[in-house]
Amino acid sequence: MIPIKEVSRMDWQKSFRAQCPVFDVRTYMESAFHNGGCRAAKAGMDAYFETAFSGALDGKRQWNETAEATRVMANALIGGVSPRNIAFTKNTVEGLNRIAQAFPWQPGDNIILNDQEHTSNLMPWLALKAGGVEIRMVCAEGYALPVEKFIEQIDDHTRMIAVSHVQASTGYTVDLAALGRLCRERGISLVVDAIQSLGILPFHAEAWGIDAVAAGGHKGLLAVPGIGILYTSPALLEKLNPTHVGSSAAWTIDRERWENLCTDPLDARKLEQSNLNYPGIYALHGGLSLLEEVGIDRIHTHIAALADKLYHGLKAIGYMLVTPEDPAHRAGILSISVPDPDHMKAWMADHCVAVSRMDAGFIRFSLGAASNAADVDRALDRAKEYHDSFLAL
Repeated sequence: MIPIKEVSRMDWQKSFRAQCPVFDVRTYMESAFHNGGCRAAKAGMDAYFETAFSGALDGKRQWNETAEATRVMANALIGGVSPRNIAFTKNTVEGLNRIAQAFPWQPGDNIILNDQEHTSNLMPWLALKAGGVEIRMVCAEGYALPVEKFIEQIDDHTRMIAVSHVQASTGYTVDLAALGRLCRERGISLVVDAIQSLGILPFHAEAWGIDAVAAGGHKGLLAVPGIGILYTSPALLEKLNPTHVGSSAAWTIDRERWENLCTDPLDARKLEQSNLNYPGIYALHGGLSLLEEVGIDRIHTHIAALADKLYHGLKAIGYMLVTPEDPAHRAGILSISVPDPDHMKAWMADHCVAVSRMDAGFIRFSLGAASNAADVDRALDRAKEYHDSFLAL
């Protein structure tokens, strides 16, 4: 296969698609659930196992060199301050839990959430109620989350706002730049679940004033389940005192006082514990390399055009979309409200189109970098057939 970087200026999408064979098997509209499998990630894992079992391993040197190179790429993708601010996790929810449990909460403090969030960005914060942290909930306006709704909930005891960049059920995309400005003005930490946006949309954590970004690797980052990344700004990182610690480059034991000693409070590795998931990191390195070679701006432009085509096609058929029409507030997810989402998902699967059934009662179509216009056309054809057969009464 011709390397992506050699063809990116000619037909990057065709070469990228060849990395994701699921798209040759069915019309795959579940990229927001899982990337479907990426050959670059598999090649990364193959490289790990070749190193691990060929006798070429020099201690953990090669593994740690790959981990550090992956931190560099992850930080560049997020737009963070430094690779020193990247920690590896299992998934999004582990990253959010690490922030939630390490933050210096005081009784009476509050955190602001919203009623559109996936459970991954609710449960870690709801667990704080047992320690006296107040949970304040923003209620969406027609599935939208304008910054003004967050302002209504802020008071002098607000310490944090946690929000998804792209809502998993509706695809609504939050204006993080505006929300970040608000948080900076008020001295509030902004924590973002970015699993539905990293690898899909441009992201600028430092410029937008975001204090923490958590994401699993198995969606837009083109890796596998079981590996994730957590970015934490220097200002927030300095405040965090992890409740779960283990051997890492940022921890040692003071054997005179018999205490754990953090040797560098500004090193995100203080949030890691002992051995890392090196096979997952190698897979993530492969996925991030692919994204880096193509470029997020190119991917974003491609997905935005497909999303526009899919949005207006579903609307023309007669479906009620819960995803905003404004491109500024949508990414690669488009969701429709139907009477029987379980039936539609099963029917679409029988007709070789993979879509997601969401807990909110929606059918979700989701696009990735490997999606193309022919996928959208086939999905719309089947969606029209379903509408005409079951809904146009």
